[in-house]
Amino acid sequence: MAQQNNAQHQPNSFTTDEYVLAYHGPLLYEARILLAENWNESNTLLGTTGPHYFIHYKGWKQTWDEWVPEVRLLKLNESGFAKRRALLEAQTKKNRPAAVAAVEAAKGKDAKGPGKKGEGSRKRGRDTGLETETEFLKRPEVKIVIPDVLKLQLVDDWENVTKNNQLVTLPRKPHVRKMLEEYREYVNQTKKDRSTRATALLSEIIAGITLYFDKALGNNLLYRFERAQYVEQRRGANGKPMSEIYGAEHLLRLFVNFGPFIAYTNIDPESLNILREYINDIMKWMIKEQKRLFVKEYETTTTQYQNLSRT
Repeated sequence: MAQQNNAQHQPNSFTTDEYVLAYHGPLLYEARILLAENWNESNTLLGTTGPHYFIHYKGWKQTWDEWVPEVRLLKLNESGFAKRRALLEAQTKKNRPAAVAAVEAAKGKDAKGPGKKGEGSRKRGRDTGLETETEFLKRPEVKIVIPDVLKLQLVDDWENVTKNNQLVTLPRKPHVRKMLEEYREYVNQTKKDRSTRATALLSEIIAGITLYFDKALGNNLLYRFERAQYVEQRRGANGKPMSEIYGAEHLLRLFVNFGPFIAYTNIDPESLNILREYINDIMKWMIKEQKRLFVKEYETTTTQYQNLSRT
């Protein structure tokens, strides 16, 4: 079905199997076009129309493959590489992710303040030039260790969606925002001797994770079979964030992908360890509440939905 559609409506700017530069967040990465389709209001998977491309990022796992509109692609030529270099330089000045910024703000750090620890190393960095593109792209991936019991949960989740053609019934109860609020209350109740500063830090980190979830869900946390459901939820959400619709299953997928997100920030080792500790603690709490937080049965889809998801 998809191949027939491609043959009749092949977009002009890019073609199947072409290597391109693709925007992912603020940067450009090399990618290969696997599929090219021209979407209208009746067959769109993302709520947008026009030429769209299913791409694979060079050197990335297949889980990062995604549909993108034409505006996120550039030709793989000198002009494209020049744009990528410019974006890479601008990356050194961009704001840290919300969860990372929360950690460092709570620690009282000020990157521009005089006499702060690490100022000398930052100044030397400015004197010797920006980090090269090769160095930036070769940064080691930050590992978030997923407990074995949650790995099994992820495997079941993957099989239900990709093998059994099932879906998580939405909206979820509790949803992600409610879950993280429950976790915050749990910490405050079990660790009543915590400082005011620690309490504030936890609230900021939870806010940051929630923001990350809302931004990452559509592009990075869904299997292709779930995209039609996502489009339907977006249409009926009336502005409600997806963190108030999706639940534990998709939050766990965020933690799996959190390492690559953090790897491309300038977070220092101390802040990274604090963030890791909080994510690990959230997952421990999720294990304690596993039977309540995760769905017991996935929703069986109709033949009509299955056909729509394959087009």
